[in-house]
Amino acid sequence: MKSVFVINDNSVEARSVAEAALMFAKSINAGLLIGSKVIRSESVELSLVSGTEDDEHHIDEHLFHYLNVLNQYTEGDETLIREVDITDLDSSSVASFINQNNITMVMVPADHELTSNAMAKQLDLQVVLNKISVPMLVLPANWSYKSIQRLTYITDLRWCRTDVLGYLSKLTHPNKTELFIGHVAASGIPDMSTDFAKQVFFEVAKGCGNYERLNFHHIKSNDIATVADVLVHAMKNDALVLINHSQHYSYFIGKKLSLNQPQLINVPLLLYPN
Repeated sequence: MKSVFVINDNSVEARSVAEAALMFAKSINAGLLIGSKVIRSESVELSLVSGTEDDEHHIDEHLFHYLNVLNQYTEGDETLIREVDITDLDSSSVASFINQNNITMVMVPADHELTSNAMAKQLDLQVVLNKISVPMLVLPANWSYKSIQRLTYITDLRWCRTDVLGYLSKLTHPNKTELFIGHVAASGIPDMSTDFAKQVFFEVAKGCGNYERLNFHHIKSNDIATVADVLVHAMKNDALVLINHSQHYSYFIGKKLSLNQPQLINVPLLLYPN
């Protein structure tokens, strides 16, 4: 069973992400795997454990119990919740763990330094993203979980990746999400005419397995404030998709995976590995 992975550093932000991750995991029929950063007692060996009544202890008993109660009393089939101690793992090791454990998505809070205590290794989420093979969903502060009904992949159509569209098509199919390509011309390159952009879009759409709900918007601006306003407010997107290290990624994300202008973006960002 594939799982959604979250990192718990005992912060309010991380716990909020864990709650949203549970709801998301239930919506795509995935499990939830919690990686906790804690001070481990030398007398207790902690390892991957599952959410069964026979378990004698959990790394974060309060969060684990809360999520299991939420799991039982919210819409949808109950999903498997597991936890693992990642205190001793650095950024590269966390990425390796993600790649080796059948994880389909990582969810993290935006603009939050993942810390727990002096004994736990600091995690650089940009390093993690650089090394993993699955997308990372970054949730803005104070975001409450909602079903994603409209999702836009921001790219220049001339470099649109069909593998990304294929992933997004499968991801959005269960909830019948509207999927868009938001064409923003790459900096320093002349934009396409409207007719040519439509022609390129239809060629791209043929490579997408669920293209009947795929459409595109031609955003004729490179100004981040204008692009964000169009995507978030005019188009009413519930989430945006960016490719790690792409030019469009640099418009929105800083060097250490934090929003350049967080006041402009109040929806989740799905960051796809490059």
